[in-house]
Amino acid sequence: MQGLVNLVNDLALAMAWLLPMACYIAAWIAFLTGAWGLWQQRQPQNPFVGRPWVPWIGIVLSGVFATFDRILTKSTTSAGLDTQVSLGASVTGYTDAATGSVISGTGPEDAILSIVSDFALFFEMFGAWAAFMAVVAWNASATGKTNRSKLSCLIQFVFGVILLNPVKEATWILSHWTTSG
Repeated sequence: MQGLVNLVNDLALAMAWLLPMACYIAAWIAFLTGAWGLWQQRQPQNPFVGRPWVPWIGIVLSGVFATFDRILTKSTTSAGLDTQVSLGASVTGYTDAATGSVISGTGPEDAILSIVSDFALFFEMFGAWAAFMAVVAWNASATGKTNRSKLSCLIQFVFGVILLNPVKEATWILSHWTTSG
């Protein structure tokens, strides 16, 4: 199992390396399309007739993407998870499972918590990417590029934030696990 944990953690580190790049690229794209949209509103061939808010969404979302780590940190604080999200070099400070660690404990709850803690970095990065893609999907929904509802984007963002602290969530779920003694 240690090989699988190492593989998944390496994938999570790759995701952690790509997410800041994706955030900054999305911030530039949103800013440039927002600025272009504001310029186009003064032109006779305005593509945003009847939708004057579309360029402003791009300008605001450029700030959202540029400060995405702080937005995720504030979201986790609001959810009561108290997780500090940092996009950059500090993400690579993860240490893998102890060599020779065995799944043991007093029951299946301990085994599940051990597995979740071994794969925690992947869950965290998957949650951050899910939240990022929820914001991208919300932008597409708000600008009329997709028929996806804004509520589904909000739900996706909430579940992405929940995944940012998988051990705490797994502990909470397992606290409702009925044990027979």
